[in-house]
Order: sequence, then structure tokens, then C-alpha cells
Amino acid sequence: MGERQAYLDNIKVLLVCGVIALHAAITYGFPGAWYLESHDELPEAVVAPLTVVLVIGSLFGLGLFFLIAGKLTGPSLDRRGPAGFARERLLRLGLPIVAYTLCVSPFMEYVDHLENEGGSGPLLPFLGEQVWKLAPGPTWFLEALLAFSLAYALLRWLRRDRGMPAPAPATAPAPSRLRGRTVIAVVVAISVCSFLVRLAFPLGTQQAYVQLAAFPQYVALFALGVAAGRRGWLETLAPSLVRRCAVAAAIAALAVPLALVAGGFFESDAAEDRFMGGWHWQAAAAALSEGVLSTCVSLLAVDQFRRRWNALTPLTRRMAPAAYGAFVVHPPVLVLLALAIAPLSPPVVVTFLVVLVGGVAGSFGLAALAARAAPIARVTGSGGRGSVAAAPR
Repeated sequence: MGERQAYLDNIKVLLVCGVIALHAAITYGFPGAWYLESHDELPEAVVAPLTVVLVIGSLFGLGLFFLIAGKLTGPSLDRRGPAGFARERLLRLGLPIVAYTLCVSPFMEYVDHLENEGGSGPLLPFLGEQVWKLAPGPTWFLEALLAFSLAYALLRWLRRDRGMPAPAPATAPAPSRLRGRTVIAVVVAISVCSFLVRLAFPLGTQQAYVQLAAFPQYVALFALGVAAGRRGWLETLAPSLVRRCAVAAAIAALAVPLALVAGGFFESDAAEDRFMGGWHWQAAAAALSEGVLSTCVSLLAVDQFRRRWNALTPLTRRMAPAAYGAFVVHPPVLVLLALAIAPLSPPVVVTFLVVLVGGVAGSFGLAALAARAAPIARVTGSGGRGSVAAAPR
């Protein structure tokens, strides 16, 4: 990938930093699931505005990841063919999943056992039991992306095997523009499927270490990204479409707090649960707002970065190739920093900032250092020109 897609590198770096920031915030009082939950408590005056920022980001952050991953998937499969693409995905995504699940996750789960659950007991017996649970931690994202990628490769292979046209690189679809009706279809698909899935799997529940309640968004945006990557949609977004996306996103963002208040979200746990899933208007409103925000804000982000930040600074040029590795290694970096600084007892705001900045710098630095080894660089895609390939895709 050349400089013309530097905006993808900039988005990727921002999203990985956002993931690290979210987990650092959970460590110090922000609600959520993490290896260290509320290790210390930030003042409410800090938690409240931070919650607003992180909640808004969480509505589209991972969906934007999947959109970009899908954009890079189609052309990659065109170049390699289904079999070559599948082998490359298994190498680039499968190996980090296995390495993290077997070598890192058991130690992180031991921290969770001690710090969050108040457990005790020696390390080695715990590791012996935990390793067989195959807890992927944050690499569930890579598992999902691997599944989506292999499913798409299988679909393309089946089309070719049945005599249906499977475009070669020379006959890939000509660049075109994304239409408003396609965006509306994606919004509706995410909203309806999210509502239906959450009848069985409410938001906040986990199934095999993932939240299936959020997967309609991920599948739909990955599919949109695949189509966009092969048709040039993200490079040719019409200004009129972008404006309509901005209006829709603004309306949805303003409607969210109104729906929360009208639905009694802050009044009781039972009222809050009605937003998580079930035959309730609150669950329908949550699904609709997610569909609008995840789709429209993702397209807005792509448009703004492509037009305004389509060049790498000296800092992002160094960070971008390490972003994939930073995503994989950030859990132990954050946890070790938090545990190391705790005995010093600095003010909690200072602690949070040190862990946040140190977590970002340490994760990217460790990933860049590890990528000096050729086998690791081959897996993470670091070190070559066009660091877009290093995205967790």
C-alpha cells in the first residue's frame, strides 16, 4: 500500500490507542470487563466525561475496525486467490491468536483471579487448568476477523467452483460511488439483526468469550468494507452522502440520552436490562441507534481522515507498522504498569495518565522491537513499505 492510503494507517493507530485507553479507563473505575477492574477509582468528575467519550467511541470503534479490515480483504483475495488468501490469514491471524491464548492469556487470567475475584492459590496449578480454557482475551477480535475472512474466501471459492464469475484482479469491479440506499440497507440490517439476536443473547452477556449481541454490526460493516474495497467506495464518498450521514449521526446521538431518560435507564437495573435485549421499545431504540451511529460515524471518520489526514507524520510513520503488534501485546503491558505503579500511591489521576501514556508507548515500542525478528515481522506485516498491511485485519 502506498502513501495514498495513509489515512488508513492514521485510523488504525487511533483505534488501537482507543482500545488501550478504554482498558486503562476500566482499570481505574470505568465500567467494563478487563483483567484489572477498578484497581483504583478515578473521581466522578473525571469518570463522567470520560464515560461519554468512550461510550460514543465504543458504538463505532470496533465496527470501523471491521469496515477497514473488509476494505483490505477484497483486493487481497483478488491478488492471492481463495487458497493463498486463506493461508495468509491463518498465518497472520491464527498464529497471534494461538500465541496469546496459550502463552499470555493464562497469566492475565491469574491476575483477574487475584485482583477482581479476590482469589488465591499458587500460580502453576492455576496455569495448568486455565490453559485448557482457551480464553482469547482481546484477540477475540482476531478470531472473529479470521472467521469472517475464511467465510468470504470460501464463498468466493464456491462461486468459482460452480462456474459463477469470480473476478480476477484484471476484471475487478470498476470504481463507483456508494449510494444512500446501500447505507440505509446496512443501517436496517444492523438494527433489525441486532434486535433479533439480542432476544437470545442480550448485550453484556458473553458466549464462548465473545458478545454475540454485537456481531450483527461487525458482520455488516465487514461486508460493507469488502464491497467498498473492490469498488472504491471509500475513496469516492459523495459530499452529499457524507452530509446526510452527519445529519443522521447527529440526530441519533441526540436521541440516545433522551431514550435513556425516557426508558428509565438510570432508575433501576430492571429498566437498564430492557435496553440490553428483549421485546421492549428500549431494546429496539438501542439497536436502531447502534445501526445509525456505527454505519454513519464510520463513514464520516473515513471521509474526514481521507481528506484531512491522508499523510503520515514522523510519529505515525513509526507507529503504524507496530499497531497490529501493539493491539496484541497491550494487555500485559497495561497490567504490569498498573501493578508496578500501585505501591507508589500517586494521585489516581496521575496514575491513570501514566498508565495510559505508558501503555500506548510501551505497547507500540514492544511491538516494534519484537518486529525486528523476521518471523514476527512476517506475521505482523511490520517493516515493509505500506504499513496499512500491519492493521489487525
